[in-house]
Amino acid sequence: MAVIYDETVEPKIGSFIKPDGWALGSKLEASDWDAAAFRIPLNSAGPITSLAVNVIVTGRTWQRRNASYYVRVRIEFVGDGEPSTFTTGWMHREGW
Repeated sequence: MAVIYDETVEPKIGSFIKPDGWALGSKLEASDWDAAAFRIPLNSAGPITSLAVNVIVTGRTWQRRNASYYVRVRIEFVGDGEPSTFTTGWMHREGW
């Protein structure tokens, strides 16, 4: 959770997340695993349809990108028996 311009900002189910380097982003879905708060669906026809993730807001201001507002986030891809991996990305501001 973060506070940006007196507004509490936190990822939740339905938040749009776009990891850096990905062509497309996705909306966060509920996770049924206690190690991960969310799942991020993959735009793929392969056998893996989503990844377990935790998302933390790291930005301190809204950034205007493509006529919308976004904040920086840190994304943890939760490892299952292996170490987690991390990347950064953007979370879309909802309600604007």
